[in-house]
Amino acid sequence: MASVAGCMGGGGGGGDSGLTIGFYGPFSGPASNIGEQKQMAAEMSRDMINEADGVHGQDVELVFGDSESQPSAGRNEVNRLIQQENVDVIGGGFHSDVALATVEVTGRQDTPQIIDEAVSNAIVTKINEQELWNVFKTTPPSEAYAVGWRQLLEQFQQNETGYFPYEDRTIALIGEDTSYGLSIMDLMETELDEIGWEIISQDEVSLDATDFTSLLSRIQSNDPDVVWAVQTSSSGAGNLTRQFSEAGFEETHFFHNYGLTISDARETAGEAANGAVTMLNAGRVDSLLEEQGALEAWNERTDMDMTGSAALSYQNIKVIAEYASAFESLEAFRSASVEEWESTVLEHDPIPGGSGYISYQDNHQAAWGSTDSQSALGYQVLDQELNLVWPSEIATTELDTSVY
Repeated sequence: MASVAGCMGGGGGGGDSGLTIGFYGPFSGPASNIGEQKQMAAEMSRDMINEADGVHGQDVELVFGDSESQPSAGRNEVNRLIQQENVDVIGGGFHSDVALATVEVTGRQDTPQIIDEAVSNAIVTKINEQELWNVFKTTPPSEAYAVGWRQLLEQFQQNETGYFPYEDRTIALIGEDTSYGLSIMDLMETELDEIGWEIISQDEVSLDATDFTSLLSRIQSNDPDVVWAVQTSSSGAGNLTRQFSEAGFEETHFFHNYGLTISDARETAGEAANGAVTMLNAGRVDSLLEEQGALEAWNERTDMDMTGSAALSYQNIKVIAEYASAFESLEAFRSASVEEWESTVLEHDPIPGGSGYISYQDNHQAAWGSTDSQSALGYQVLDQELNLVWPSEIATTELDTSVY
């Protein structure tokens, strides 16, 4: 029976060495700005753990690997971390296609892996189809967006928020023609049908589109209660938001999935974004971070705002350390079988982190969908700032209805 961390050269060197975590991410390339925050947060998490006596009385060590946002580079770096750096466990991750490549390496070598930020449900499918029981995935899947919007619509309707309640409950959907955009728009159909909302139009827009005036004119003629869009392009999201405000809609709410969480998109939209609601499938939960002292520790290190990516990476290191601490000793952790590692993770109590309370389901996806696990987060845009207004249980401010 193979041991999870000790096979084929892994194991952090054994002996008196502390828990060694290999953390990979996009530290160069097009997403290096995200990688910078992820590395800072991982280092902060390590330091907080070590200040609290480490894991089994020994300091946690981090070794970083640069995925360059490329599956091949991610695969090679994770292999290096295991074979050359002798890490005990692999953390980190951002792009889903990179994560899909890395699980092949950790699976082949039976190295424990907790995937940080990658979203695609294809990762969970691969874990289960190939029986990669050493791997767990944390961030909620794309379905979390659609479930979140359904829950938000229900609550706004019940609480008569803004222009709500609506009698007809009609909605127009706009989806960026990427696999991400179209998959979420498709998922919205099921969730909207469940609560009795009628989709009166459904349109695809290209990734590089910036002129939506004719589309919005046609949608406006149908007088929907809500216009909902999903985009990843900051230019597209910003221009759609600005043109929506100029299109003559009356008492129509504008909801945008993900795109308006990007500061460049809000800057492009300007004042037109005021009152728009945008959503993340998971992100920074300030109340939890404050309880753990993580926000204070972050602000002592940098003037940069702590992003959702940083919160998730802080959480990643903390969760890994908690699971290693659940074994009787580091030696017991390193000599454990894959089955023992899996059962330790699955049977562990939920761990408070940066995006919620982390516990893993039998399919190796972390639980999501409520404030007891990981909830989608709804933000109202005001003066180009994001204000967490939903779910109400963890909101940092109330929705400002004066803009409607």
